[in-house]
Amino acid sequence: MPQLDIALFAPQIFWLFVVFTILYIFMSRSAAPKIADVLKKRQDKIANDLNAAEKLQARAEEARLIYEKSQADARSNAAAVVLNKRDELKALAEAEYQKLSEALAANADEAQKGIDAAKNKALGEVRDVASEVCADIIAQISGLKLDSDTVSKIVSAKTDAATKGDS
Repeated sequence: MPQLDIALFAPQIFWLFVVFTILYIFMSRSAAPKIADVLKKRQDKIANDLNAAEKLQARAEEARLIYEKSQADARSNAAAVVLNKRDELKALAEAEYQKLSEALAANADEAQKGIDAAKNKALGEVRDVASEVCADIIAQISGLKLDSDTVSKIVSAKTDAATKGDS
């Protein structure tokens, strides 16, 4: 094998250095700068993307804070509106209750007047009937004929005393 012949080592080593030098120069002048440029562009793009992501994250954080603040404001406004409406409805209910109480009191007073009038009328009729019955009883038992005014006064006095004792 010619590669293993010691006499041929020197020219082989020379051509090895020449070929590697040419390849090194070629690679360092053409391929390496292109690779370095691609790596540099890639590094710059990654850095720009990270900066843009940081900016977007900062904007998102600001938007989140604004959203939370507006949400808290909306909650407090809603609570205030609810409290105001509750107070308004409470005042309205109290006013309606007062009107209803007054109307019921007026109706009760009218009903009591009607009851009193009916009671007085009934008592008057009872007194008249009692006066007639008493006059008839006295006439049948004793044979005396009393005038109706006297009997009415006596019956009225007794019924008034009885009703005052009941109340």
